[in-house]
Amino acid sequence: MSSLTESTPTALRVLGVKLHAVSMDQAVERVLALIQRPGFHLVVTLGTEMVMRAQDDPEFRELVNGADLVVADGAGLLWAARRCGLNLPERVAGIDLVCRLAEALAGSQGSLFLLGAAPGVAEEAARALCNRYPGLQIAGSQDGFFQEDGPVVQAIAASGTRLLLTGLGSPRQERWMRQHQDRLGVGVGIGVGGSFDVLSGRKTRAPGWMIRLHLEWLFRLACEPSRLLRMMALPRFMVRVLGSRGQAVTLWNEPLRPDPP
Repeated sequence: MSSLTESTPTALRVLGVKLHAVSMDQAVERVLALIQRPGFHLVVTLGTEMVMRAQDDPEFRELVNGADLVVADGAGLLWAARRCGLNLPERVAGIDLVCRLAEALAGSQGSLFLLGAAPGVAEEAARALCNRYPGLQIAGSQDGFFQEDGPVVQAIAASGTRLLLTGLGSPRQERWMRQHQDRLGVGVGIGVGGSFDVLSGRKTRAPGWMIRLHLEWLFRLACEPSRLLRMMALPRFMVRVLGSRGQAVTLWNEPLRPDPP
């Protein structure tokens, strides 16, 4: 089994979708470096549901494949890599990445902007982060129920932040950031899904033992049975991987192989 832990992110191809083989430490280091560079850089926290969406949505697949950093936010991705003889360092959950970045920024008086979730949730999440990481600066927050993009884009640009956390749900969050990237004035935008709900205390995260056993999806389903239809993407993903004859996950620089007959 190949080990993929080089300091320069190694890109994989998961059913045609890009994924970087990075640890949490490497992901944090990479984001902090991208913040300092000119221009906008998109970071995607990839799950199996997003991979399956990309199978039927070429535009979304192209968006993810054009991101500057794509981390494995789904345990199914680690399983798929192992099945195909590759070894991802670890799961890089979006909410954990947010906390690690907040901790790093607090030490340097850095700031971030929170965009998304229901009214009041982003503000509560921001307060929770500040309480947990003294020194962190919140440049602003905005719920995801806005009618016009313009004022929100202007507020983010005027805030002066270099890091935007967007919790609008995928694919809306990735598409929104890419659409407005030239006017946001930030160095990095990260799609973080429902992280604000957990950070704010509105929702409970799975116990640590379930997270370690990669059963967080089961906890979410138990708490929100309405997620069942969305979570059907996981067995569909597993079927595709098992039927790929070890070709579902390859190195990015390898040519695309045709699906097995």
